[in-house]
Amino acid sequence: MRTLRYCTQCAVVFVMACALAAGQAREKVLYSFGANPNDGYNPNGGLVFDGAGNLYGTAQFGGSQCHSECGIVFELSPSQNGSWTETILYNFCSQSNCADGQFPQAGLVFDSAGNLYGTTLTGGSHGSGVVFKLSPPSAPGADWTETVLWSLGGPGDGGGPYSKLTLDALGNLYGTTSQAQLGPGAVFELSPGPAGWTEKVLYTFCLSYPDCSDGAEPMAGVTFDKSGNLFGTTRFGGHGSGEGWGVVYELSPAQGGNWTETTIHLFSSKGGGQPFSILNFDNAGNLYGTVSQGGSDGLAQCGGVFRLSPIQGGWKGGILPFNDSGVDGCQPQAGVFVDNKTRSVYGTTHSGGNFDAGIAFKITGLTLTTLYTFCSQPSCTDGARPASFLTPHAGKLYGTTTEGGTSSVCGQLGCGVVFQLAP
Repeated sequence: MRTLRYCTQCAVVFVMACALAAGQAREKVLYSFGANPNDGYNPNGGLVFDGAGNLYGTAQFGGSQCHSECGIVFELSPSQNGSWTETILYNFCSQSNCADGQFPQAGLVFDSAGNLYGTTLTGGSHGSGVVFKLSPPSAPGADWTETVLWSLGGPGDGGGPYSKLTLDALGNLYGTTSQAQLGPGAVFELSPGPAGWTEKVLYTFCLSYPDCSDGAEPMAGVTFDKSGNLFGTTRFGGHGSGEGWGVVYELSPAQGGNWTETTIHLFSSKGGGQPFSILNFDNAGNLYGTVSQGGSDGLAQCGGVFRLSPIQGGWKGGILPFNDSGVDGCQPQAGVFVDNKTRSVYGTTHSGGNFDAGIAFKITGLTLTTLYTFCSQPSCTDGARPASFLTPHAGKLYGTTTEGGTSSVCGQLGCGVVFQLAP
């Protein structure tokens, strides 16, 4: 447990959707990848639950195609004895030239009918990734059906999506691409219609290159506020010419179906920057996320957790940096969840901790508590290097690690795990 230094004057109050008890957490590995033939490995995205308590996610590599390298969508189902069973729902690159997608990087989202939606980094008609839909089987035991809703990378389009999708109440999908034909990244909308799905690029970053003050290379998806505005982060850009340390941006709908971008925060090496994380709101309208690099003195490289608070005429914020040594975690790559009842933040770091394999943490006020240090077990059978957000469910937290586990199929580092943290 450590008291953090806060970089600016604004107070810290964090909020989340699901209350969790305080203190150290017990970790349980629900599944170790590489255990089954043609299994996935190195899961990079987060998890999502269905109404029956089953877990769904993606692994960026593995599967039965491309010499077990193209990635999968998986389901984990709990048994009465406490064990979990994996089912591979889809193997990517099952179609010629990987028209169905390849290398899924992000987690999934459900619609009300039980369909899953996601993205792949590459594959598709243009080789720049796809937005896909997985439909549940019409009969027990039958296969899930994959449909490519959109192949990214066409004329004027973006490509290379790392982000999870956002679904609105009308069934429209929103996401980001790390690249675009006209600039380094874009925000897009996909809308269903009688003739199929249509795409609209809502914004393209850095059209005035090398002036990227509006941001460049979004790695995370977008989040709606209550008024229908979209908020997100970019990894680079912000300070005029050059790459910069990233921004937080707002996209607001305007007349004629256009969207207007406003840069609401610029990151820097001194305060921390290069965010990979999606943003989350609390009930008061404050925004929360993480930065992967930098620190309060400009020398630390461990990043931190930030909050932005709306004020008259703009936003103000600050960053709680991780310790320069990385003992309390380093380089978070995922967003955070906050608890409305306990006013605490929960998240993971990709590295740092006693074994430099990452931690799960909680922040209450200015106090950071390490909930779990990964690679605490011999040979990292408990997992190592989490890159995904934590998913709350029934008072517990669930996530993935990109390395570690019991399988030797992926070599000494392991294939990654799905874990549960219980307070």
